[in-house]
Amino acid sequence: MKWEKWFLAGIGWTLGGPIGAILGYFVGKGIFNSSRQIGDNAGAKGPQRQWHYSDTGTPQDLTVSLIVLIAAVMKSDGEVRKSELNLVKRFLIMNYDEKRANDLLHMLRDVISQDFDLRMVCRQIMQNTSYDTRYQMLDFLFGIAEADSLFTTAEERTLRLIANNLGINSQDFMSIYTRRVESNRGGHNGYSSDYGSATSKGGLSMNPYKVLGLDGSATDDEVKRAYRRLVMKYHPDKLEGLGEEIKRNAEKQFRKINEAYETIKKERNIK
Repeated sequence: MKWEKWFLAGIGWTLGGPIGAILGYFVGKGIFNSSRQIGDNAGAKGPQRQWHYSDTGTPQDLTVSLIVLIAAVMKSDGEVRKSELNLVKRFLIMNYDEKRANDLLHMLRDVISQDFDLRMVCRQIMQNTSYDTRYQMLDFLFGIAEADSLFTTAEERTLRLIANNLGINSQDFMSIYTRRVESNRGGHNGYSSDYGSATSKGGLSMNPYKVLGLDGSATDDEVKRAYRRLVMKYHPDKLEGLGEEIKRNAEKQFRKINEAYETIKKERNIK
């Protein structure tokens, strides 16, 4: 059976790049049926697709690629923690039927033990997905990294590599990083504060400009544009049917973005 797994992986690489190779390996292993999409979730508790490939990819490809990125973040600091695994389990159970969720967990455990070219996987994802899809994927991966309340240098390095190869711009990375990491560090993340910092409801400070992906030299119009752009990424209408884990995070990020904008508006007297 072992030769069959890697034979199918070779076909996958030819037909579908690194993600196709990974998928081919697991088809050969018997975890997936090549004729059935992972997205076909009869009886699933949640929605059957969280993110969407363009016409050049499939829901199955995207699910596999997400599992690979999750594995990369989980093992980046040399230890797979229970809190991280529990978050991923909740996400899968909410969005897939029981069998598919179990299949994907088995796949995750196997992928964690494998070496793969993360840059090539990211570049294939970038070629087949919208920017907003990749942005939401990165935001979800930050959630995994902070699940244990310990954000390590190794995790940051891996997330930066993923972001760079997914084509996420530096402003959006800064915004996610500030909301996800700086808020849990009381604002001490190495970024300088040009105009002071906003105070979250939890009592921790964040630089409001960094929350919007800006610096203190941004014009009022740039502040308004950044705010509108970020609000749209977490707007409930855009996240309809994405599962409770994603929606809860969106509500939390939405509040932080609004807090930061209100702080800047008061400082600058923006109407």
